[in-house]
Amino acid sequence: MARLFLMFSSFLFGLTGCDVHSPALQQDRLTSLGSAQTHATATRVNGEIRRRSVTIDGVSLSVLEAGTGDPIIFVHGVVTTSNIFPTYLNAYSPDFRGIAVDLRGYGESQKPESGFTITQFSNDLIALADKLGIDRPIWVGVSMGGMILQQLALDYPDRVRALVLVSTTDGAMVLDKDLPTIGNPRDFRDVSKHIIIDSFPQGTPATLYQPLLDRIPSWNGTVLREALTSMAQTNVHGQLHKITAPTLVVVGAKDDVATPAIARGIQAQIAGAQLVEFNTGHFMMAEDPERLRKVLGEFLQSLKK
Repeated sequence: MARLFLMFSSFLFGLTGCDVHSPALQQDRLTSLGSAQTHATATRVNGEIRRRSVTIDGVSLSVLEAGTGDPIIFVHGVVTTSNIFPTYLNAYSPDFRGIAVDLRGYGESQKPESGFTITQFSNDLIALADKLGIDRPIWVGVSMGGMILQQLALDYPDRVRALVLVSTTDGAMVLDKDLPTIGNPRDFRDVSKHIIIDSFPQGTPATLYQPLLDRIPSWNGTVLREALTSMAQTNVHGQLHKITAPTLVVVGAKDDVATPAIARGIQAQIAGAQLVEFNTGHFMMAEDPERLRKVLGEFLQSLKK
């Protein structure tokens, strides 16, 4: 357990420290909150993780960046933000540089009145890649992020160099049974808390998922309700054979939502897809971050051959 908490310390920093304790990131956060950029500008200094704002189609998205090399774009899930990714952003430099985005409505990104759907998120990501001058990034998506990237790979096949699908499904993911009541009368914070806690195996120490709970106030009821509704209506099963990009599927053996059976089904549809199973629940990046970093690194190196 002591080793697990040592490995997880960098994850905790990514969730709670990168916006608060790092002077460079704190200043960059103030910059991105204070003005909407109309074009992408370089913000990386001395390999540090930097946050900046990039405006696409009138919506300002907050982005974390680090490292050098070929671009990897990380996409978070329905009850997380870009702050789950700092451990990985600079881990594969100088070969690969990491970019993690707060989807519209989440984290430090702008919160318009609507548009929190799988399809809109996918279109936003392509617009972000365009603004950043990235043609074919490697895409890494976790949970809802993986659902978004499956849709993106189907709609924009020429914009995908490789695909990593973590703890995700190719059909409906139902995380709440009374979606219309989220926001009113049910508080989105309570709903989000239950989803996060239920995603960890029973008996998981609260200290492991508290950083995730701390980020809940960075979205709102409309965001959560619309995103969960879109997830519950999404189904690309039977279409994934159209994906030809190198693909890695990652699943937790104890995940009872994005199950190993679902992961094997995704793998079977995509020619040449690899599958790696972890002895974890839904959030292996919290439970076993060191192995996930290694597995992702091995997949990235295979792309260079």
